[in-house]
Amino acid sequence: MHARVDDAARLAPIIAGLVALSIFAWAAMFSLHQADASRMDVMLIWVAMTVGMMTPSALPMIGAYDRIIESLDQSVRPSAAVLAFIAGYLAVWLLFAVVAAETQIVLRDHALIGAHMVLSGSRISGMFLIAAGLYQLTPMKHVCISKCRSPLGFLLANFAPGYRGALLLGVRHGAFCVGCCWLLMLLVWIGGMSNLIWMAAISLIVIAEKVAPHGDVLAKGTGVALVAFGIVCLAVPGSEVWLSDEALASICRGSI
Repeated sequence: MHARVDDAARLAPIIAGLVALSIFAWAAMFSLHQADASRMDVMLIWVAMTVGMMTPSALPMIGAYDRIIESLDQSVRPSAAVLAFIAGYLAVWLLFAVVAAETQIVLRDHALIGAHMVLSGSRISGMFLIAAGLYQLTPMKHVCISKCRSPLGFLLANFAPGYRGALLLGVRHGAFCVGCCWLLMLLVWIGGMSNLIWMAAISLIVIAEKVAPHGDVLAKGTGVALVAFGIVCLAVPGSEVWLSDEALASICRGSI
């Protein structure tokens, strides 16, 4: 009982810091200028978005690591090892953010993404939605999501001692997490980065796939829905505007 209290007391400041970091990242993302954004703006937006959206989804894995580290490795301070694990996880996602930002800049330079960071045209949007949906149904997605949904099994199978081991374990978890969610993250190019409802929906799907009962089934259902809407976009030009911030806000208000 005392051990559990000590674990909770040790982890509480770290969790509070991660929650604060996530809130700050969301605020920073929406405060940055997004129309005709500069290269640096695009980079900062992607970094903020990645930290804001992917930090909360890692909390179950971080909590599981904190619970086992003291019993498995007496050579490290548990709180420092947890921080090393978090650093490894975030490093992988920050690398993804850099690649995504550079990709977006290239697409914008070729007029494939507009000034508001949304894919240009129904055909491109439709093909991208279909690709994202099909990926949800692939064995790669299944493998990656299974690692994210089984924190204890993942940690015990890949545990390595020392701070370097904690860092590399965080990197490994980050890699599986990117493999699970990278195309979901890129769906911001459909609804737009300034679309709070669309961004929140993506975040909830990412979290639910990892922690909700039958999250793997949810992933497949999301894939089918994305493919279906992609086909609609190809068949009905202009239908992608149904995911604009104005349209989604109207739906939420019950006016559509």
